[in-house]
Amino acid sequence: MTSASFPTQDLLPKTETNALEFLEKYPQYNGKDITIGILDTGVDPGAIGLSKLPDGGQKLVHVADCTGSGDVKMDTEVLAKKDTKGWVIEKDLFGNELVLSGDLNLQPFPKQDAEETKGETEGMPVRLALKRAYDLFPKKLINRVKKHYAEQFEKENHRLVVPLQNKLSEWKAKYGDGKPTKQHILEKEDIEAQLDALNGKFSSTDPLKEDLGPVYQIILFYDGKDFRVIIVDADQCRETSGDFTKLPMDRVMTDFHKEFQYSTFSSVDMMNYAVNIYKNGEVVSVVVDAGAHGSHVAGITARYHPSSADNEEANGVAPGAKIVALKIGDSRLGSMETGTAMTRAMIEAVKHKCDVINLSYGEGCVLPNTGRFVELAEQLVYKHGIVFVSSAGNNGPALSTVGAPGGTTDAILGVAAYVSPNMMKAEYSMEPELKDESNPGTTYTWSSVGPTADGAQGVDITAPGAAISCVPNWCIQRNQLMNGTSMSSPNATGCIALLLSAAKAEGIKMTPVRLKRALQNTATKMPGLSPLQQGHGMVNVDAAWEYIKSNKDDIYEDVYFKTEILNRSGGPRGVYLRHQKEMEAIQNYSVFIDPIFGTSDDVNKDTQMKRVEFEMKFSLKCTADFVHVPDYFLLMHNGRSFKFDVDPTKLPAGVHTTSIYGYDTTKPELGPRFHIPITITKTIEVDDTSVDFGELEFSPNEVKRYFIDVPKNATWMDIKIKDLRNIDVDQDTSSRLFVLHTLQLLPHNAYRDAEEQKYYQLMPNQEQVASIPVHAGVVIEMDFARYWNAQGTTKVSAQVRFRGVTPNPNNLTIVPGRKGGKVRVESSLADEYISPKAILKKYWHPICPKKSGLITPCDERDVLTSNGKQIHQLVLEYEYDNKEAGNFVPRAPALQGVLYESAFESQLMLIFDEEKRYIGVADSWPSDVKAAKGKITIRLQVRHDDISKLEALKNLPIMIEKSLKKEITLLAYSNHASMITSGPKMRRRLLRQGTNTCIIFAEPDDTSECEVGDVIFGSMTFADGASSLPGEGKKPDGFEVKYVVGAKAKEDSNEKASPPEAEDKRSDEEKLEEAIRSTKLDHLKKLAEKKEDADKFIGFYEKLTSEYSNHLPLLMEGLKFHDNKETRKENLDKVIAAANNVIEAIDKVKLAVHFGMKHDDEDADSCKEHKEQEEIKTHLIDALARKARAIADSESSSDEDFEKALKELEKWTDTSANKFAVLTLEHHRRAGRYGLMLKLLSGLIEKIDEMKSSFAPLTKAQVLEQRQEVLEKLSFTHLKKRDEIFKATTPKDFTPF
Repeated sequence: MTSASFPTQDLLPKTETNALEFLEKYPQYNGKDITIGILDTGVDPGAIGLSKLPDGGQKLVHVADCTGSGDVKMDTEVLAKKDTKGWVIEKDLFGNELVLSGDLNLQPFPKQDAEETKGETEGMPVRLALKRAYDLFPKKLINRVKKHYAEQFEKENHRLVVPLQNKLSEWKAKYGDGKPTKQHILEKEDIEAQLDALNGKFSSTDPLKEDLGPVYQIILFYDGKDFRVIIVDADQCRETSGDFTKLPMDRVMTDFHKEFQYSTFSSVDMMNYAVNIYKNGEVVSVVVDAGAHGSHVAGITARYHPSSADNEEANGVAPGAKIVALKIGDSRLGSMETGTAMTRAMIEAVKHKCDVINLSYGEGCVLPNTGRFVELAEQLVYKHGIVFVSSAGNNGPALSTVGAPGGTTDAILGVAAYVSPNMMKAEYSMEPELKDESNPGTTYTWSSVGPTADGAQGVDITAPGAAISCVPNWCIQRNQLMNGTSMSSPNATGCIALLLSAAKAEGIKMTPVRLKRALQNTATKMPGLSPLQQGHGMVNVDAAWEYIKSNKDDIYEDVYFKTEILNRSGGPRGVYLRHQKEMEAIQNYSVFIDPIFGTSDDVNKDTQMKRVEFEMKFSLKCTADFVHVPDYFLLMHNGRSFKFDVDPTKLPAGVHTTSIYGYDTTKPELGPRFHIPITITKTIEVDDTSVDFGELEFSPNEVKRYFIDVPKNATWMDIKIKDLRNIDVDQDTSSRLFVLHTLQLLPHNAYRDAEEQKYYQLMPNQEQVASIPVHAGVVIEMDFARYWNAQGTTKVSAQVRFRGVTPNPNNLTIVPGRKGGKVRVESSLADEYISPKAILKKYWHPICPKKSGLITPCDERDVLTSNGKQIHQLVLEYEYDNKEAGNFVPRAPALQGVLYESAFESQLMLIFDEEKRYIGVADSWPSDVKAAKGKITIRLQVRHDDISKLEALKNLPIMIEKSLKKEITLLAYSNHASMITSGPKMRRRLLRQGTNTCIIFAEPDDTSECEVGDVIFGSMTFADGASSLPGEGKKPDGFEVKYVVGAKAKEDSNEKASPPEAEDKRSDEEKLEEAIRSTKLDHLKKLAEKKEDADKFIGFYEKLTSEYSNHLPLLMEGLKFHDNKETRKENLDKVIAAANNVIEAIDKVKLAVHFGMKHDDEDADSCKEHKEQEEIKTHLIDALARKARAIADSESSSDEDFEKALKELEKWTDTSANKFAVLTLEHHRRAGRYGLMLKLLSGLIEKIDEMKSSFAPLTKAQVLEQRQEVLEKLSFTHLKKRDEIFKATTPKDFTPF
């Protein structure tokens, strides 16, 4: 075997763009002096190749979490006192002492003078806060860390379980066959309770049920110059007993850009972090990455790793460039971007002097090149001169799948993804195909394709779309293969950094417009690819540099020519003919060309004179014979228009693309200064309702596109695809990855709203059928594609048949009143069997804000650099009573469903439980939030710099979406009479072509889950399934149906008849006396409410007892007064005495006799007596319980005294009820039954509400505290740790946005 060198250079491709050739020619222009902003999931400062520049300088010069997901509110301020040990904090957030090195320079916080801090002798201010690791880590890392800790947890569990199991076996051997006493049974139950705890038998909401993960204590102080942060975790605090005097000084961190410090949380997670401090030390941002994506992207763009004989790494495209890492992927959203993050990132890019930024993110959008984000991006590019590069999207192969912002925004360069033969070999280990068929270079099948919905090009340029590059250390690997336009965009960004580096070195002033034109006019056209796939072509760094040098003095290279079609709705940027009617006549257009010099607010004299003097003579060219355009065009500042014709009438079916180019007549060799893209999709003929595409044979990565005018009244189509290989002839049994992509463009909808994409691994002779919903009268694109890496012959047959049962209306709303909902259905295309069904599955519950929203300025991260305006936030707070544990979706219909095209900068919902614990988040596309039973708080933040726009939303209602516990089927009838009388229901029937029928859906009978005003919704279907079709051949999901819940009638009362009232035989004098006594008692109760009235209470109480010595309500008030939680410990003897007064005043024999027999509930006197005896019994039980508790707490009382008191109580009530929990716990504690104590305490956590009626109520915090003590007694320290963490992380306030 001959040795061969590995093609390392193709792992991170640079030859395709001529970047490698450029670097070999100009090694000094390797990105030097250029700063690249990476807007992504964040960048790991410790990732391979991202630490140093070739000259030894710092590569990663700034990191920032722009999302706010790492923000920690530093809301606890304490004093650190200096002594011989160091700086001592007496009580940290875990309740322990914490000592910092005495070498640290702690100073008063800014704006705090010596008087406020009372001098160093009394201490210096320090702020503390906690942050959970799982609120910071990406999901993949959380899963790995949880697995590690679960293994450790199980080891400890096993160590404890074995001896308990042995004890249980011994008990069974000793008492199993005999008659164990009650004490023996309790002994067994105690062991079983301990085993249950170790086996995790807790409620789903119990803190002991799951691993809460590491918790970090954040310590902030001021050193006289900078705020400093130390982060330690709970385990470190325990292991060091809070002694951090020997903590390395590099763990004492400040804003990353000042000293480039970062650290690692632990060797388990290997997550590196940095910090930034905001709001004068009130907020610490812990910066970690939300995924591996950002580090990989940064590596492609600019990583540098010096090669050696035994350690060769592929450098990034621009290894000499610096990196600014701007995290826009929100960790709370699984790394989804937010408007807030995007805005902050653009602000940071300007502050930290980025030359070019890369955004490898994007979404489908409703309207291209519009919205708040686009406004800010244009300011960034045209005012601040920062080149903005972004991925075009991974949603191909259909047309118009480019994503926002990369493929839809004029100010941004959108990049498609390409794979070359060299990449296939080095990165994918692909071998050449059989029969000498080579692997041609191509865009990936999934690379998004233009044009935009308004006819703009969509894709600007193409670059290699895969790389094996660095990933964060927490991935536990150095490098990883990733592909996507997420990878082509940073490759192009690296190429741009090379050009900017060269221009800066040679003193050539560059603007984004000049650079973009250089790239477009020198890009290499790739054979076999449409301009819609590759844009202007593959980036050619060498050629672009020559272009830049040759035209460095041409001032018009900096002019952006904005195009707008005037005589079409919405002012599109290009021509996009897609509908059949548009193809039947010549189309005339008027296009406005507007030369833009910088931004409109740039009114300095030089710029104004350039505008005044601007005048260019253009020759207009278009190579397509179906476009007729004038020869010449004279353009001045403020713009002009010209007209042209497009004649699609004679074009064959398929896609036709061209452009009108404007060439400067004085310099035509430079290439076009502007262009107007033209795209025409011509439909194929439909034979009645079907199309047979015949046999289709595919070359590598070939896409066959067909456009069909969907017949009127079609509601879905069945597409049949069959692999035509014959095993016996072809001798091929392998699968072929085949793509079916269908798409319709609907006005004011993103492409995703009417697309279907399916991947099939076709085996020889296999057939697949897809049933796909369609919109009648709208052209559908149908793409059949051989996947880019599929090898071998791919030959299929394909047919499509349109079908439909059309409802009118196609969106039904039923209101209460038993009118039902009427739908007329028609079958225009063929005979169809119908079997109407309507099922309601979910409901929306509207809620309004607790009060009108508050508008406040955001912080220093939110000041726009273009105009200095402060961004403001509107915060609305909603409360929702979640009546049982489960999932719900918070929806703000007015704001959601849009991102880059949104009129507002951003909106975000944070969801909290009744303890203010963060439980979920909702953004533009909300998903399920899991919540326990109880009060839920939803906080909605909307941001904009224009306060008036926020004012309009101050009372915005939102919706809570929940799934019905039981889906509701609406009964279908053929007429109203049958529906109103519950007559015969509609059955399956044949609906002949061209006929129609009426269906009445009855309103639901049971809407008990919902409240008045709720909207229940689901879907209605009409066509019966076609079981004769293989694969998925049946009707797709149907049409929306809604029911508005109305007022509900009162149900018949099933309550028992009220007991008869006895005649009041008291005299008027007796009634008056009782009224006076009641008034005095009410006054006594008021005196008990205030601590300062205690003496008055005692005096008045003694006076009343002398008057009414045996009046039980009065004696109970005396008992409650002494048993007050604030003073009872000092008055236990008085509590016992007062309880005895109550007990002695009750005739217990009479009480026992009464409850020993059933009273006559039809006799008034008997009922009256029973009610009086029930009140007396209640007083007796309360007094006995309070007495038992006081005896338990009294140091002078014995176990025997307590047990005697408890037994007396047990005579009158079931003491196992939760309201007597304090006594049961004491009973078990005295007997050493800590397992049963643990069981009871754990049960109380879920039913803590039941404790509110107790004579001695416990809060959740008190229950947790007692449980920690029990866990300590049992040596269940691993469980105790979970409770400690849960308790320590109870928030004071809501988590910040």
